[in-house]
Amino acid sequence: MTTHKILCILSLALSFSVTQAYADSEKEIVLANFENEDSADGWTTVNDDVMGGVSKGGFRRTDEGKLLFKGDLSLENNGGFSSIRSKSEPIELSGTKALVVRAKGDGRTYWVELRVTDQMRASSYRADLPTTDGEWKDIVIPIEDFQLQAFGRTISTKPIDLEEVESVGFTLADKKAGKFQMEVESIKAVKNVSQNKERKGDGTIVDVADAAGQFKTLLAAATAADLAGALSGDGPLTVFAPTDEAFSKVPKETLAQLLKPENKDKLAAVLKYHVIAGKVSLADALAAGEGKTLQGAKVKAKFENGSVRINSAKLLSADIPASNGIIHVIDSVLLPPESETKPLNAMGLIELAVRRGVPMFNDGDEAGCAAVYEIACESIRARPEVSKKSREILDKALTEMREQSSSRRKAWILRDAMDTVYLDLSRDQVN
Repeated sequence: MTTHKILCILSLALSFSVTQAYADSEKEIVLANFENEDSADGWTTVNDDVMGGVSKGGFRRTDEGKLLFKGDLSLENNGGFSSIRSKSEPIELSGTKALVVRAKGDGRTYWVELRVTDQMRASSYRADLPTTDGEWKDIVIPIEDFQLQAFGRTISTKPIDLEEVESVGFTLADKKAGKFQMEVESIKAVKNVSQNKERKGDGTIVDVADAAGQFKTLLAAATAADLAGALSGDGPLTVFAPTDEAFSKVPKETLAQLLKPENKDKLAAVLKYHVIAGKVSLADALAAGEGKTLQGAKVKAKFENGSVRINSAKLLSADIPASNGIIHVIDSVLLPPESETKPLNAMGLIELAVRRGVPMFNDGDEAGCAAVYEIACESIRARPEVSKKSREILDKALTEMREQSSSRRKAWILRDAMDTVYLDLSRDQVN
């Protein structure tokens, strides 16, 4: 099973003419800009009406010299996509490492698409293009992210032949009905990714979730459970993020109870059930079939009846990058097995963190181990049985850890702090 099997829809990238110029042949190739009045000549729009859908979408060049891709996505009649692409003509990309798209979107995730010579009409090499509502950004997409897909499914793992590229385009097919709008100023190919920001996302998991505007309840819950700080840490972490609509399915009384201070531990357990240490792409999750969460229980990932399921939740969007991990959006709140929701005391949390972290560290995943320890320290410091002295030790360790660049050093700083706090807690129990 592959990441894009969730996207069981036809996606055609449309046509637009590409002005190819070399701004600096050693650093970047300008594939398209929209400064000239004729820069949009030859472009084409293809919507889901080719398969009976009723989505409306199209493009125009604005007076400010931008490409405006705009419309209204509809899921009726098995539709749900709108796309544009350049006319077919050679685009020399040999030796380039990434595309850089300068765009201002609406918070939705679009696709950037590349087509090659003699390619089947309904296929293209695609990669995600996440946008921030109302904000211009230079979005870096490594060439290695592009996968050959058709009808929403990966059809080959064959890398793209950059000498054969002849068209570039954009598609929206995120299964969310409603109006959309994205402006594009330029598309460039760069030969040295280090000259640009690596595609780790434009902020932490918390920043990306906040900018998206559809995870307010999740962020409020993370703050109430004292986990927001950990989700803003270095990570890496993988988060299965329920939308506000997903939380609306939870009975209001149940949600209100969970958000009460006295139920912080139970709330934290529920939220940790949505987090996996390390950066796990959807393709990796599907290949593994399951993954152990920070809460302790496992979540299952499978392709079923035309969509990807995380337990019983339906995947809405996958592989959204953040500087400290990756986000997969789901349509329901995941609830851990009842037997797993009993809160651990501070000593139990330390023991659990060590049991999880040590194997990761020994297997070379020092960053994942540090992420587990960071989450644990944030949780431990909030426990009522932890003394002021122990909280100060943890606070100092968390501060010192976040100043380090070495994941190995971060893990040891937090482990030393937890060991010290564990001894203090042991003495308290004896006394």
